[in-house]
Amino acid sequence: MAAAAAITISGVISNTLTGTTQVGPLTATSAAANGQRTQVVLQSGDNTITVPSSPAPTGVIVQLPSDNTVAVKFGGSSGTELSKTGFFLLMFNIASLPASFVLNSASTQTGKTTEVTFF
Repeated sequence: MAAAAAITISGVISNTLTGTTQVGPLTATSAAANGQRTQVVLQSGDNTITVPSSPAPTGVIVQLPSDNTVAVKFGGSSGTELSKTGFFLLMFNIASLPASFVLNSASTQTGKTTEVTFF
């Protein structure tokens, strides 16, 4: 039996100028989930994260250390700066799966691990 995944995000944005907004639930599913999880200590500069090819993952969740204070960018040094803590979810087009993606760290994150989970 193939591994499966159902990743759900939901929440509420409240007390805004326009009131309250319900988010989701948004569910990312995979009938042939990869399940590979790795922990990496981000080094100063570009860190290439290899995307496993078999089974082809539907997406990835990257969770940065909760006590991180170092700037991290998605896509290399000229990429998009992320929150220093928290997570992001990225969905792949499995018909055009990337071989890798880059997380750029402003400095080495000694003693801190970033968790990368493919599904």
